[in-house]
Amino acid sequence: MVHGLMGAYLAVARQSFRRQSTYRAAAVAGVFTNSVFGMLRAAVLIAAFRQRSEINGIDVDQAVTMVFFGQAMLMVVRSFGWFDISDRIRTGEIAVDLQRPLDVSGYWGSVFLGQSAYSLVSRGVPPFLVGLVFFDMAVPGSLTTWLETVTVVAGAAIVASRWWFLVSLASFALSGDTRGVIQLGAMIQVLASGSIIPLQFFSGALGTVLRWSPFAGMAQLPSEVFLGISSGRRVLATQLGWALALHLAGLAGWRICARKLVVDGG
Repeated sequence: MVHGLMGAYLAVARQSFRRQSTYRAAAVAGVFTNSVFGMLRAAVLIAAFRQRSEINGIDVDQAVTMVFFGQAMLMVVRSFGWFDISDRIRTGEIAVDLQRPLDVSGYWGSVFLGQSAYSLVSRGVPPFLVGLVFFDMAVPGSLTTWLETVTVVAGAAIVASRWWFLVSLASFALSGDTRGVIQLGAMIQVLASGSIIPLQFFSGALGTVLRWSPFAGMAQLPSEVFLGISSGRRVLATQLGWALALHLAGLAGWRICARKLVVDGG
């Protein structure tokens, strides 16, 4: 039974990967945009390091690496919003999901992970390679570090899938256009994840809070594993802990929302 369910979820993820791969022009445009913005942000950080050799434990090469790592993660964790569920709630198509033999949360989690896998290959790796060409970046020489990085990148996508499922449920409470809620969630995620500015630039209590938030596990902590600053096992444990907490919150929210769902017709 468990094996059958896992197979079904993997099939959903594979189909999501294939569907996402049809948007080739969007992927090319995204690579160009992410590469340009990555170079601009790297230039700003390099200017900041001209006055000092390190900031809160990282040097300029590590900071630039974090910038391009964050650019690579933007679409993997859907930093600019994920509208798949909220749009279906708005149109009423979410009722169809109740007819599927799969758990709604698990189904959409598989869809998200399939999209994330394609985004990593098509829109994540190329901008990072552009950064390697134009800037001095810190790249690990250990195979173990590379394997740990792959693991925590997967963990980041899992945490993001649970976050966006929970945010999407706000559509049940708002009968109109819910894009404002999604955009608010995206703004919080981008600022708190370290995708734009490494969290080392946030000092004091704010920096501590951000590092312990679920968003740090979506970009900042995986980049630190890549750089050898943080332990891969510890980061993965943090990611899975937040993923479980967000998943349980999402399930509770879904149960409440599903009671309010009314389907007209026979």
